[in-house]
Amino acid sequence: MKKVLAAIGIMVFLFGAATGAFAAKDVVTIGYLRIVMSLPTFVAQEKGFFADEGLKVDLVPFNSGSAITDALVAGRIDANCGSSMTGHWFAAQAAQDRFKIFLVYGTTSSKEDNSYVVVVKKDSPMHDLKDLKGKKVGTYPGATSVALARVVIRTQIDPEEVIFTQVPPPNMVPALAAGQIDAFFTPEPSGMMAVSKGVGRYLIKSPLTLLKLKKGVPGMAFSFSKEFLEEQPEDAKKVKAAMEKAVDYIRANDQEVRSYLVEYTGLPEPVAMAIPLDRFITLEELDKRAGQDYFDVLYKEGAYKQELDTTKLYYEN
Repeated sequence: MKKVLAAIGIMVFLFGAATGAFAAKDVVTIGYLRIVMSLPTFVAQEKGFFADEGLKVDLVPFNSGSAITDALVAGRIDANCGSSMTGHWFAAQAAQDRFKIFLVYGTTSSKEDNSYVVVVKKDSPMHDLKDLKGKKVGTYPGATSVALARVVIRTQIDPEEVIFTQVPPPNMVPALAAGQIDAFFTPEPSGMMAVSKGVGRYLIKSPLTLLKLKKGVPGMAFSFSKEFLEEQPEDAKKVKAAMEKAVDYIRANDQEVRSYLVEYTGLPEPVAMAIPLDRFITLEELDKRAGQDYFDVLYKEGAYKQELDTTKLYYEN
């Protein structure tokens, strides 16, 4: 009798363990950054689009693009929603098969760029990019941030004549105010914050249009980990569907959804309500050659050491 009870006990334990394992897999772990471009993640959560797809999600905030990409590649999160496209390309140089991209944020033509700006001090005598010769220009940390600034400035003057300084995002406006840098080349909302505080003014808006990339610039990627795609392929389809519902909702309700930027990113409400947005682009809408053209520009500028076929990095279901 004791042997029977023991056997039953073992079976119950094993069943419980297995059930626990399956239950754990029912929760999708989604990493995100506290930035404007993560808006579809916030909308999908707040509007119940994840729940509509039968998903239980755990939203995990990260403080940097490198940290969230590292977690994705290591399989510690199921989805990265999202971080810079350029950071994904760095990860792909080491291991192309560790993730797949399922949604993009950016532009679709050479005439669009609502994200990047060049800002100088409010009383600066500078009038255009040519005036940056011999000046200190702040960029966000990272090789691609510097390379992007260099390639844009190269359209006007030799970037070797400019002094580039990498500055963490929270320190950018204070650095400009203190005179530690003469200008900065960054995504919004740094420019809006500098202007609202009376520290800076725009030297040029939409500098990425100077690159004349006909298919636009894919600035940010949302992606799945290799493990998630292998172990929960149906859930991956559901996450993609929920995020695309969020994109549709954003397109139809621009002002309403901006309140989530205040809640999730900490932006002041006036900035959140006014910050210009580029496009959230589904894979069905995306011209995958756009990413390749952008990569090739940065590769030529020396941001990457190896050539990469970026068209192979997208999710197919």
